[in-house]
Amino acid sequence: MTQRQHTKVVAQRTESERPTSEQRREQIEQLAYQLYCQCGYEHGHDLEHWAEAERRVLEQNHAKSKVGG
Repeated sequence: MTQRQHTKVVAQRTESERPTSEQRREQIEQLAYQLYCQCGYEHGHDLEHWAEAERRVLEQNHAKSKVGG
């Protein structure tokens, strides 16, 4: 297998392991709900919880892509 072929196979494998936007949104939604629960079900912090969940999920996915690459 040439280097070019190997690179193509690795790229395809990595791409297929990446979460879809729908999967990513679902991860964010679940984590935001967990944050809401951890904060005692206090209303009025939904945007904060969503932003924090989004930051964590994107950071986690970015770290996974670096390890896999």
